[in-house]
Amino acid sequence: MKDTVPDSYWQGFAQRWNRLGSPLRPCAEDVANFRKSIGDDPGRCLLLGVTPELAELSLDLTAIDNSAAMITALWHGRQRAIMGDWLEMPFAPASFDTIIGDGCLVLLAQPMQHQCFFERLARTVVPGGKIALRVFVSPELPETRDQVCRDALAGKMKSVHAFKWRLSMAIASESPDYIFNVAETAATFDRLIPDRQRLAAATGWRADEIETIDFYRGSDARYCYPTLSHAKKSLPPSLVEKEVIYGSYELAERCPILVLEART
Repeated sequence: MKDTVPDSYWQGFAQRWNRLGSPLRPCAEDVANFRKSIGDDPGRCLLLGVTPELAELSLDLTAIDNSAAMITALWHGRQRAIMGDWLEMPFAPASFDTIIGDGCLVLLAQPMQHQCFFERLARTVVPGGKIALRVFVSPELPETRDQVCRDALAGKMKSVHAFKWRLSMAIASESPDYIFNVAETAATFDRLIPDRQRLAAATGWRADEIETIDFYRGSDARYCYPTLSHAKKSLPPSLVEKEVIYGSYELAERCPILVLEART
């Protein structure tokens, strides 16, 4: 699934990175929770993707991303970064003491790619090593598209980013594999909330904030938002769940940090 996302999508995503907000983009609390989970000396660290907010979590860090556009836009002047596929990483077994990543499961189809992904991580980290992933997960009790939009027009959400996420997860929950076309989020928004001024008046969101939903329009990208229980089903026996760390911000319950340890 990761390879099906066109590079033009990631070029646009990188350009809009600074316009994203929590929970889509990790905040200071997320970074602190990552540090809590892996400690102050995580050793040789592999970062899945080029999330700049996580770049300083280790003094010995290598990032791997399959998009040259993302690496160029977000990783300039930072530590090592290579192009590569998370499902076919060019590392020898036990190459890293710690592996971290933000939202990685979104880009992979479950269950087969999720299973392969976790197996690759178990192979790449040292025995006893830590894996900390902020996972984007749908609620166990799904919402409907109409319900999310009604809540937005009733002023029940703090940020437009939380609204976009809830709407996307409502769409994803309609599929047995939790996969959906990103463009469907924008199409649903147009259909259920055609009056943006009404939304702005109900929420206090600025017009430019609401306009960030237009980034999804016409996109070929497909995302996966499984529930946490479904995501855990893909864990191989070689990985042990140590803890799940939640933040305190809006929708933090949908993006916890799943902390795993490789069996010795």
